[in-house]
Amino acid sequence: METIIQIALDVTDSERAEYLAGCAVRAGADWLEIGNPLNKFEGVHAIRHISSRFSGQYILVDFMIMAGAKRYVTAAKERGAHNVTVTALCPDITVRETIEEGKRQGIEVTVDLFNTADVVECAKKYSDMGADYIMVHFGVDQKRENPDASPLDLLKQVHEAVKTPLSYAVYDVEEARQAVKNGAKVIVVGEPLLSAEDPEEAMREFIESVKAVK
Repeated sequence: METIIQIALDVTDSERAEYLAGCAVRAGADWLEIGNPLNKFEGVHAIRHISSRFSGQYILVDFMIMAGAKRYVTAAKERGAHNVTVTALCPDITVRETIEEGKRQGIEVTVDLFNTADVVECAKKYSDMGADYIMVHFGVDQKRENPDASPLDLLKQVHEAVKTPLSYAVYDVEEARQAVKNGAKVIVVGEPLLSAEDPEEAMREFIESVKAVK
């Protein structure tokens, strides 16, 4: 499985997201993410705004579902998305129902292990539930508090524990390259590429460097 590059459109308005999505597609990104901030500020309308302008592009919606999975899966599917996230911080029944609803509607599910107490055990549990992807990452606040910290070791442990494809969020190209070596199949990046002086060129350089890792 070739490394997938997912550009997170973590901005707060659809017009800016559309511009950055165009940069990402031209730069060679595989997936576009309707980021959680975009969901919060623009609502589900942002999904259709992006999917209608980038027909055929794989789109993940970072809902971080906490409850009531069916309505979120349905909203994403109806608006042209291919994948939704559910947070592992919610009850197991919610994760299970998200996965089951995804299978019913033909939409993939990424279980995000952000801030879970036992990442490896959670990964095993949700892999057994049938998650399509499992995500390992530090949130932006965690990274800001500890700039040199990284869950790369956890990623490697999860990779050794499950066969489910792993998603991993990064903030620089060197961490991304190491993540691929540690088992990540999907590399997720937003900043600092989104605010680069030339986002398209920054994305292109990032993508080419990460995809060169064997």
